[in-house]
Amino acid sequence: MEKRIFRVLLGALFLLAVLYVYFVHATISAVVARQNLENKASSLTLSLSQKEFQYIGMKNNVTLSLAHSLGFQDILPNTFVSRDSGEKVAFLPR
Repeated sequence: MEKRIFRVLLGALFLLAVLYVYFVHATISAVVARQNLENKASSLTLSLSQKEFQYIGMKNNVTLSLAHSLGFQDILPNTFVSRDSGEKVAFLPR
């Protein structure tokens, strides 16, 4: 009877030791994965900041002469219809 109790306690101790090793490994893996994700997020933030800085620099270099050299043209002044004019416009049905 004592041998049986000893074997059950020894088996339980072995099971607890295996579970302990498993959970320590899982915790360490989660911490390493989190550190990797934090490093990647930091890297992406740095890359985004550099892209924004490049965008602002390029935006500040756009001039009217550059636009003309790229084929853009000046727009014509807008023509507006005044409500005060004595002229009337009628549309005929078709």
